[in-house]
Amino acid sequence: MNEFQIGTEAVACGHLGWIRKVHRATNEVLRDHRGEPIVFPTQDAAKAAAGEAMVAYLNTPMLRDGARVERMSKAEALFKPRHPFADAGAANGKVA
Repeated sequence: MNEFQIGTEAVACGHLGWIRKVHRATNEVLRDHRGEPIVFPTQDAAKAAAGEAMVAYLNTPMLRDGARVERMSKAEALFKPRHPFADAGAANGKVA
């Protein structure tokens, strides 16, 4: 359903590794640089590669409508609560 998953599938010459992303309804088989499915010799190797692929996916920069998400949006900058004495105390060398 709406959850991340990894897994394997037995094929004639070994095992395929796959990942499922939250926003997709199907498994994505791990593929090489040519787009061909990677056949692993063992189920453990396929599952380890799927885990590594999922971690790599989760650690990619977040995108929003094709643009990278900035550290702080303009709205957050406008509405971020500011403490009037925070800057004055730091300038005088005083820490609260």
